[in-house]
Parts: sequence; structure tokens; C-alpha cells
Amino acid sequence: MKFLVCMIGGLVLISTEAWPQSFLGKLTVGAPRHQYHFATSSGKALDHLVKLDQIVSKGEPLLRYQEVGSTKEGVRLILAGSQGVVTELNSSTWVVKGELLAKLLTPKLLGIFEPEHGAAVTARALWFCHAGSGFEVRVSYESRGKVFVTLHMNEYVIEVSELFKNEKSATLFTSPAQCHKQRDVSLGAGK
Repeated sequence: MKFLVCMIGGLVLISTEAWPQSFLGKLTVGAPRHQYHFATSSGKALDHLVKLDQIVSKGEPLLRYQEVGSTKEGVRLILAGSQGVVTELNSSTWVVKGELLAKLLTPKLLGIFEPEHGAAVTARALWFCHAGSGFEVRVSYESRGKVFVTLHMNEYVIEVSELFKNEKSATLFTSPAQCHKQRDVSLGAGK
């Protein structure tokens, strides 16, 4: 049995097994945000530096093109404004001013978790299990039975946002190991 030792005017042993391993409640998440990159002038595409479904970091180059027909002819480098998953990428050789060059989906979902029975969530991070993986749920703050959270989903952001279009009952775990246990139990049941 594991214990947590607290020193506040004396020695107190508290069993950590008495702490909840998970929280059941309603999870509502918003739609992921999109990031659009348009050509500011016409030109010839030189390099497509990313691929569809690739996860890119903030400031990572997406495309290089040579401006033509303007007074400021030169090479333009299109950079990701924030981390995202590339969902559309212009593969044309020629770029026209105003044309969509790249579309990225931000892999963060903002949401509200309402634990059943008004349970207090003291953890700063919880874990959501999906597709056999654990995804961190950062707790921003808690107020009157609602916990405001941020889920970082990477390439699963589209699938999970569709899953949670409406309020849905969900279980959030206090450890990512719980997701592995849940996956192992599911795999064992299929045998």
C-alpha cells in the first residue's frame, strides 16, 4: 500500500489508494481552430516543405515560392503561425495572389468537464484515453463544479472533436498508465 506523508503540526499518513483513479462526468469540447495561409502575390512554387497530415511546429516553413510580376520580386517563405496538422496543401506549380497555400488544424481542443456528484478535481493534469493512447488534459481552472480544460490531441484532433460534438459522458484518469490498462483489457476481451 502506498502512503503520502503530510506534515502540518504532526505526522499524518494518508493512503493514496483512497484517492480517485478516475473521474466520470460530462465532457464538452469546442471545435478545433483552423489556420489559413494565402499567397500575398503571384509566383512560382519552389518547394513544398511539408506533406498532408504532417504535424508542424510554430514557425516551421510550409512552402517557398518566387514572386513574379510585382515590384518586390523575391522568394517568399510561408511559416506556420502555430503548431498544427496540415489538412490542405496547394500542390500547384504556379501560385496566384489570394490563393490558399496551406490549411492547418490546431491540435488543441478547449472544453469543460463536469465531474459527476460535484467531485473536486485537485490534479493539474488528467488523461483522456482514445484509440489506445493517453492524451493529456490540462486543467486550467475549476469553478462551481466545472473544470475548464485543454486537450492536446495531435493527429487525433479531428476524430475526437467529431466524437465530442455534443456533451458526452467521459472518464478522465489521473495517470496515463490507466489508458494502457484499459487498452490491454480491451485487447484481452477480443481474444
